[in-house]
Amino acid sequence: MAHDAPRNRRAVSPALAGSLGRVTQACRACATNHLRCTEEKPCHRCIDKGLDCLWDRSSDSGTTPPAATADLVDGPGFAPSGTGATSEQRPPTVSTDIDQLPEGSTPQPLQAQPFLGTLSAPPGVNHDPSAGEPKSTLQVPLHGDLTAHQFTGLPNSDLLLGQWMPMGSLDFDANFGFELNDIDLRFLEAYNTNLPFEFDRRLQNTQSTKEPPYASSDPCRPAILGTEAYRNYYWKFRPNVQDHGAAEEHNLSLPATAHDHGSPESRISLERRITCAVLSLSSRDKILTSIMQTCRTEDLSRVVQAFPGAELLDTLLQYYLTSPVARSDNFLHGATFDPNKKRPDLLAAMVAAGAVLTSDPTLSKHGLAIQECLRVAIPRHWERNNTLTRDLELWQAYLIVLEIGLWSGHSRKVEIAESFLQPLVTMVRRDGKLKRSDCPKSVIPGDCDDSVSLHSAWTTWVETESFKRLAFRMLEHDTNASFSLLVNPLISYADIQLPIPDPAEMWSALSPTQWKASFLSEPNSSLARPLTLADYMDDTENFHAYKNTVDTSIVSSAFLSCAWRLTWEYTQLRSLQRAGSGKRSWNALLMSGRHEEILKLLSNFRISADLDVTRAEEITMRVELILMHLHMPFNEIQLFAGMDGLEQARYAYPTINQWVTGDSARTAVWHGGQVLRAAKLLPRGALWGPSAMMVYHASLVLWVYGLLFEMPGMTGSASSGVSLPSSAGGQSQNVYLDGPDDIATQRFLQFGRGLPFIRSLPGLDNQLDDVQLSRPDRVMETVVDILRRNHDEMFRPHSVDNLIQLIGGLQKAAGPRALS
Repeated sequence: MAHDAPRNRRAVSPALAGSLGRVTQACRACATNHLRCTEEKPCHRCIDKGLDCLWDRSSDSGTTPPAATADLVDGPGFAPSGTGATSEQRPPTVSTDIDQLPEGSTPQPLQAQPFLGTLSAPPGVNHDPSAGEPKSTLQVPLHGDLTAHQFTGLPNSDLLLGQWMPMGSLDFDANFGFELNDIDLRFLEAYNTNLPFEFDRRLQNTQSTKEPPYASSDPCRPAILGTEAYRNYYWKFRPNVQDHGAAEEHNLSLPATAHDHGSPESRISLERRITCAVLSLSSRDKILTSIMQTCRTEDLSRVVQAFPGAELLDTLLQYYLTSPVARSDNFLHGATFDPNKKRPDLLAAMVAAGAVLTSDPTLSKHGLAIQECLRVAIPRHWERNNTLTRDLELWQAYLIVLEIGLWSGHSRKVEIAESFLQPLVTMVRRDGKLKRSDCPKSVIPGDCDDSVSLHSAWTTWVETESFKRLAFRMLEHDTNASFSLLVNPLISYADIQLPIPDPAEMWSALSPTQWKASFLSEPNSSLARPLTLADYMDDTENFHAYKNTVDTSIVSSAFLSCAWRLTWEYTQLRSLQRAGSGKRSWNALLMSGRHEEILKLLSNFRISADLDVTRAEEITMRVELILMHLHMPFNEIQLFAGMDGLEQARYAYPTINQWVTGDSARTAVWHGGQVLRAAKLLPRGALWGPSAMMVYHASLVLWVYGLLFEMPGMTGSASSGVSLPSSAGGQSQNVYLDGPDDIATQRFLQFGRGLPFIRSLPGLDNQLDDVQLSRPDRVMETVVDILRRNHDEMFRPHSVDNLIQLIGGLQKAAGPRALS
């Protein structure tokens, strides 16, 4: 190879050469990736990235570093250049003979190319005839005093790929050649085996087993493991080509049952029936036909051959009607329900819901597959015939489909259920079923003398009442979706203007005669004007005054749905304030007034409402959930827990740090403990769907509060509730957040006095363990135990399993902490 002219040499002006500086020794990560390191160890870049800063400590001294090898890091395929002894008398010279490589050898890839202290211009090319080919020699004198030559105008080397060679407009050499020489080729060769912008695999493996040096004092450290827990949770839908509507069609056919195992219907514990009529074979065929219309052609034969028989479908239908969890009896009229006279889409939806409620793995998959088919089939009816957009049975079927999807525990179904509620709300609203004016006048059974007219009045009343109850059921579902997914409700509290449904005794009457007798037995059966939800929001005393005139269970749930919407608006305004610059507190009086009004509204509800015994615990949980959200920034709490990664956790930390040292935090954890208290009282199998989600909200508040208890670096006073203050006697009093309200509770809420605890479920010895909030891992263990022990191990809903997995991940993220 010819070496003529100065094309294959670098020319650097002496002025610029004297201004370049390098560190005494680069750490392994910076040298491997050709990035600028710092004199201070560990270096700033490793601290920012959370890496282990590794360097040769034997040469870490105040004397002049060794020549050449001081900055080079041994790597695969790198041949170190000599010993490079230290000399303080003169700068050493590294001579690299480029052309005289052994014959047949391959230049080794260059792993690191350090910044040079002073670059001298190359002496040129020696044209010695006796030497054969000319030799290009690069002289690199290294100075000991590097700080004097630091060039502060250089760009941030973290943004660069490889070595940055400064070349300004004033020191550009006109004889500079743009062809690649051997040094350039070696540098590019190194890219083939080790990209400078990727970390060494060995370095990553080493760091994965070690704790970052700052992690012990980093308050956002649990978010690292929390992010992993949230990544596997079902509301984070990640679309993929395998997850589509037809992916579940193979579950429409049930597998063959072995002789030593009972039939599917024998595994369902059905204690009673709602309807006297049994699902006929023709109705079963209609259900199958409706489902087949959405199946792929290649799956039809298998679906037809192994689709469940009429007996199993009838059992699943009755299981849904009798389930206390589904509470289908508050919007489906069991006395007039004949499965052989109903639309097959409604029957299929009820069968699917019953199959999912069994929590049997095979039947649950079958129910979810039917639900997916109906999600497509019902809108097709509306597309083919627009008059069906006002059909009551299709509305009921579609709402059941959405309820299955929301609590299925599958991310795709949850996202679809969230977005597909809007068409149903639009149809109901456009048909005027949310207004008082379009609601038919209530039928008065006392005016009916003969049995024919009485039966006709009964069926008319059932249809009118069914529309009203469907609207309130949809309102409750919208509320559940809002607080579970933290999204805006689709139905405003001002939209609900229709009359409150009539008493449950009238709705559950088995015959027209019983219905009439129930109506006449009520003292306020004939009101001049039907009561609406606005009447109860205006005066909660109506709960007691007209408790026998309306369905108290429905009106209580609707009242709390409106209270949640008021709370949601308040939390959104509060979040908007936190996101602003803070230069202007434009609505402080409005916010405080709104907060006090909601608290007063809920307090009056608790005093006036006579809760239904069958739903007392669930209603209590909803009240405590709303009060808890009034006193906490739940969105930021989830971010701090790692829901959207470590960066968002650090963003939310200042807000959480400020919140946890105030009175609102103590009030929030008190209401969270009350949610757990009510959850422990739920019947077996009832901790499912919205109630399980309320437990998750409560557990996360307790987790964050306990995690930041006495966190290193936190600031707080004795009255902040963070520093575990002692009582006058020198010993702190235990405050049980899941216990009754007593004087110790008020001292904790008002003054921050006492140690907050929750109680675990009784063990084998029937003893309750006290769990302090400063042990968030133990708190989460208790919450997981509450969820698990409410269900059978083999028949637990998939959504509850997902919550257990998430809470267990947060338990690991908190880790064991020693008590103070």
